[in-house]
Amino acid sequence: MDLAMLSTIPKAWFGIGAALLGVLIWLLWFIFHNPYSYPYYFVDIDISKRRNVNIQEEIEKYLLDKGMDEFLNQFNYVEQWESDTFEAAKKSIFRFKRVKQYLDILDDDNMFIFNLCRDQTRYRQRNYVKSSYVVSAASDTCECNLAYLQARYDELERIGFETTTVKYHAKNQRQLMTPELRRRIMERDNYTCQVCGKYMPDEVGLHIDHIIPVSRGGKTVESNLQVLCSKCNGHKSNRV
Repeated sequence: MDLAMLSTIPKAWFGIGAALLGVLIWLLWFIFHNPYSYPYYFVDIDISKRRNVNIQEEIEKYLLDKGMDEFLNQFNYVEQWESDTFEAAKKSIFRFKRVKQYLDILDDDNMFIFNLCRDQTRYRQRNYVKSSYVVSAASDTCECNLAYLQARYDELERIGFETTTVKYHAKNQRQLMTPELRRRIMERDNYTCQVCGKYMPDEVGLHIDHIIPVSRGGKTVESNLQVLCSKCNGHKSNRV
């Protein structure tokens, strides 16, 4: 067909052809595009200004603080979502394609995604003026299922939810005696020796004692710590 013949074709036909092509492209996209997206559950944990972070320990800290309810609720939600989505896929026009697409996106083993995030300072320049702004960037990620979280929670329950399993099984328990922990024990025991009753609000002669000594397997957890005066602590030595 030469240019002379093309010029005789009404312009409306070109518009109709373009519209039909657009409909065909949309139909192909509709058929092959996967309309399903797995409902992952994201948890961001801020670890800014901290070094040598253990992601398992951070997950356990989160469980100590929040418990399991939100994860159980999400698990139940995903189960219902999977049931509803599968039924809808079976009833769709392209049911064989939709069922396959649905099965392709299932990822229950990685339902929960923990991101350890650090604040990072970045800079932008506008009109020769440099300014800073802070963004949160993931430095480490752990993907897990409900069984993993439940196992970690059960371990925490076994040790009375007093600390993380990493700290509970640490070889050097004395290094875990932080200033914050000392302060909590002093306030809990009202700055009073738990043997003789001496009151030490000025903290002079105040000791934080392991009830079961570290040398006998005692842990640096609140239930195994008490306030003693220097005299009672000296008499106790490494006895229980």
